[in-house]
Amino acid sequence: MTGHSAQESVRGAPGRESASSPTLDVAARAWWLPALRNGMPCWSSCSGTASHDSLLWSLDPDYGAVKIARDLTMATLRDWGMARYAGDVELVVSELVTNALRHAGVRLDGAGESVIQLSAMRRGMELICAVRDGSDRLPIRREPDFMAETGRGLHLVSCFSRGWGAVPTAVGGKFVWALFS
Repeated sequence: MTGHSAQESVRGAPGRESASSPTLDVAARAWWLPALRNGMPCWSSCSGTASHDSLLWSLDPDYGAVKIARDLTMATLRDWGMARYAGDVELVVSELVTNALRHAGVRLDGAGESVIQLSAMRRGMELICAVRDGSDRLPIRREPDFMAETGRGLHLVSCFSRGWGAVPTAVGGKFVWALFS
């Protein structure tokens, strides 16, 4: 599945996808989109018994946030018993945070601080990792030029996750998400 906005996933692009495409299959079950669009729910409950869990972290808008995001996500995967996703998730979270820092033009919130947020949500054995930034500009995956130093981030995200996309948030900005299952 290639990445694109969540709205495009839900309504589909004429002529691009059939009813059995992975994009539409994922979008039909996109339980995470309302949470990302409207704010994170309080799903967390007792470890090992919850069918839903969610965590949200705010990160400083500097490149040290990439390592912090990886560490937070890896600890969460261990706590949730989802360590089998560790390698793929670590790479994808690194790419999403790096893209937010590099391309998003971090916006200021009401307190005058830059906004980069990392979210992890699970339902059963499905995991969503999402990164929010202050830009309303949705990401566009381009064909990678393997001779270039940059430009392969979303290609890697699409290769290492089951699907990805972006959804604008109610308060401005967007979450770029990746699905693992």
